[in-house]
Amino acid sequence: MQAVAIAFQIASAVSSYQEGKTAKAEYNLKAKQATLEGERKALQYKQRSNDTLRRLQATNAALAARAYAGGVDPFSGSPDIVRAANDTAAGREYSTLLADADAAMRSGGFQAELYKGAGEQAYRRGIFNAAGKLVGAGEKFEKAYGFQSPAPVETAVATPV
Repeated sequence: MQAVAIAFQIASAVSSYQEGKTAKAEYNLKAKQATLEGERKALQYKQRSNDTLRRLQATNAALAARAYAGGVDPFSGSPDIVRAANDTAAGREYSTLLADADAAMRSGGFQAELYKGAGEQAYRRGIFNAAGKLVGAGEKFEKAYGFQSPAPVETAVATPV
């Protein structure tokens, strides 16, 4: 009966080690997903910033065309003031979107590092649990069967003739 209990304890130790290893792999996968999610969000912000520049270009082109069609110099006076205001607003939006893209990348990286740390902890916990169970199995073995030291080995010493 003791042998069965010891075998179960050893199997439990192996299971604890495997659980730690599996948890680490899962956290590493989550870390990769967090990195990719951060990159995806950053790309979306960069695309929106580029869209802002395209809209600015289209708005300013339409403003210049209307002014020219109305016989007004599109690059001075009121049209120029409107263009400058458009440039300022678009510049602010563009800068904000690029800052958001950077924040998304950093956030994904930070989250990935947290997951990697959690994975390392889970792995170490699995190893320590396994070690504890192996020590327990060793104690049960010692109580049940006892450890016997090997018989001393006698060595022959050659004497010079």
